[in-house]
Amino acid sequence: MSKDAVENTEDTEALPPHYGWNFGAFMVDFVGFGVAFNFVSLTSVLPAFVRRLTDSAPLVGLVSTTFRGGWLLPQLAVAHLIKDKPRKKPYMVAGTSGRVLWWVVALALWAGLAHHPSAMLALFFACLALWAITDAVVSLAWFDIIARAIPLKQRGRLVGIAQFVSGTAGVGVGALVGLILERRPFPDNFALIFTLAGVFLTLAATALALIREPPVQDMDSSTSKQAQDGWLTALSKHRAFRHLILCRMMIGLMDLASPFYVGHAEEALHLPQSIIGGFVAAQTTAGMIASLLLGLISERWGPRQVIRIGSAAAAIGPAFALAAHLSGGWMTQAYPFVYVTLGVVNSIWMLGFTNYMLEIVPEGTRPVYIGLGNTIMGILTLAPTAGGWLLEATSYTTLFGLTTVLVALGFLLTLRLKPPQQAKPA
Repeated sequence: MSKDAVENTEDTEALPPHYGWNFGAFMVDFVGFGVAFNFVSLTSVLPAFVRRLTDSAPLVGLVSTTFRGGWLLPQLAVAHLIKDKPRKKPYMVAGTSGRVLWWVVALALWAGLAHHPSAMLALFFACLALWAITDAVVSLAWFDIIARAIPLKQRGRLVGIAQFVSGTAGVGVGALVGLILERRPFPDNFALIFTLAGVFLTLAATALALIREPPVQDMDSSTSKQAQDGWLTALSKHRAFRHLILCRMMIGLMDLASPFYVGHAEEALHLPQSIIGGFVAAQTTAGMIASLLLGLISERWGPRQVIRIGSAAAAIGPAFALAAHLSGGWMTQAYPFVYVTLGVVNSIWMLGFTNYMLEIVPEGTRPVYIGLGNTIMGILTLAPTAGGWLLEATSYTTLFGLTTVLVALGFLLTLRLKPPQQAKPA
């Protein structure tokens, strides 16, 4: 037998049980969820929907605040709940029940609740919050299971392919969203969009229910103690983890401005509402291409470089919006470039920040670290609403300028991230 054949045999034998089945199930979930998320984009579709019901900028900003707060803030408590459980799948499957809430919002719109804007907004934000909270449960169990079911090398392949496929589909979703908004009257247009989101979320939930969870490996005494010590040890003794979280928070301040690009395009630059479809297409196309390129960069140079590239893109987005606001001209027509930068940034969270975190944390403590990191990031749920208040009190110039400066500082912090092998705790 040749050397290559021996190596291939060893690679096959090293794969966890049900690897092929789980790879396919995670792929369907990843793609289905990604397509659905394009239909309910936090940076374009949902802010545009809320703007049809209210003129309040803080309420528009509340879209991102509600989702990110509901998704991030409960995760430390969820991590504490599930960290010692031998099986995480029951929690993951239970959490997918929240995905039916988009059917509820769609049915309310079909029934005419949009004629009562206050009631429609109350129902919408309640469903958005509950969806985010239940998906927080899904995500923690999901990360723990995928780390056991799909080895690191194959995991990067899975993420890259899934983001490419969902990105390709997202281009079509963007075109479809633009067509629906242009051809159908309000609120039927958004009712149809949310119905389609519900279809793909149901498909993704079905795929998760079919996953075959591998058994949890026994932890050594040191790792077991770290898991029991919990978040205080992670925060106090792991300097690289603290630095990573600080970088994530500074880059996350891009959400001061991101919900208001749609309003800026329509109100200040006088672009038509149908351009929203172009924004979705630009964001998803950029995310698709970035996933492939950054996946290769991560494989060759590691997640640090992915983080730095995405962080630079996060600063370029509001800077371009500011330049378009001040100069107009060709930059107005090129405004979808802002969403190109958002697509690049969206592709780095898992390829960059999450993969870096999974590499530097001790084996067996993933739920604690992921839950702690995401709960701390919950502070940023206030950023979109704060951005709305800032916009009402000042101007687009101030909002975009301040966001650019803060995110640029975050990019500078990423330059000090250590290689993962040097960032592990002693």
